Amino acid sequence: MKEYTNRPKIGMLSSRADGFLKVNHTYINAVWRAGGWCIPLGYTEDEEQIKAYAEMCDGFLFSGGVDVDPKYYGEEIAFDSVEIDTVRDGFEMAVFPHAFATGKPIFGICRGIQVMNVCRGGSLYQHIDGHRQDQPGTTREQPLNLTKGGYLQQLAGKDRVFVNTFHHQNIKDLAPGFVVEGTSDDGYIEAIRDPAHKFFIGVQFHPEIYITQDDDDHSLKLFEAFIEACK
Repeated sequence: MKEYTNRPKIGMLSSRADGFLKVNHTYINAVWRAGGWCIPLGYTEDEEQIKAYAEMCDGFLFSGGVDVDPKYYGEEIAFDSVEIDTVRDGFEMAVFPHAFATGKPIFGICRGIQVMNVCRGGSLYQHIDGHRQDQPGTTREQPLNLTKGGYLQQLAGKDRVFVNTFHHQNIKDLAPGFVVEGTSDDGYIEAIRDPAHKFFIGVQFHPEIYITQDDDDHSLKLFEAFIEACK
């Protein structure tokens, strides 16, 4: 039997454009490098199909993309910079409860951490400045201060790492039961975890982009921990 047939199947929630899935290869390659098999999930409103996704997959990756509609945390759009996709919102809000109920690992990146927080009762800052870099994603100049004794701090083996930053929204009110795993120097929440879950981690940065860089000190470890939890 081929080695890859035993790889955990990671259901990926991804972007869409003009009726087609829009999947960034960096996510797929990062999951593969860490030992998993990334399977982008097709959009659907069929609850039976969504239930099948939850049963079939060994873990779930909520990827980056446009903003979560503020209506999901009780607000109206307040900034011109807010960009939403009602179809993606509807799909992910339908998938999340089923995925969460299985207790299987969930990993959220950028928009993903925001979906995780909103789905569990938290809220977001609709717009912040200074967190969208112009440099390529392999350039990591934003300090991330890891919570002492936290999961990510132990995983990285240090209190501070450097990450990229491509967002204009952040967690405002943390969902009940979640803990903060990392913050930016200006005080925004950049990483979260649900300690009651097997593996439930969200990060605001994009570790999948620099996972192959020689100076990576946390990205590959994070993906490997996710895949290991999915086995």
